[in-house]
Amino acid sequence: MQYCRKGISSVASSPMSTRVKHAWEEQDKLVLGLAFLGGWFSKALINVYKRREDWYRIHRFLDAEKKRIEETRALIQKEMKKLKELDV
Repeated sequence: MQYCRKGISSVASSPMSTRVKHAWEEQDKLVLGLAFLGGWFSKALINVYKRREDWYRIHRFLDAEKKRIEETRALIQKEMKKLKELDV
């Protein structure tokens, strides 16, 4: 814990952090706002793309399950038909 405090204080007092702080203060707020919105929008697009992949995976799974159920139902109906023919 003591090393963490020393590290934070040394970074805060370093000349690099003061340069970054001054550069940040000199930036145009409109540019910073547009950069933030651009980053947010790109992150949202990445999330939509990932969700679309998940949706396709789920859709394929559901289609395979429906196909399996229909095949099983057709097999059962076929067997039932054979049993009815034997009873008659």
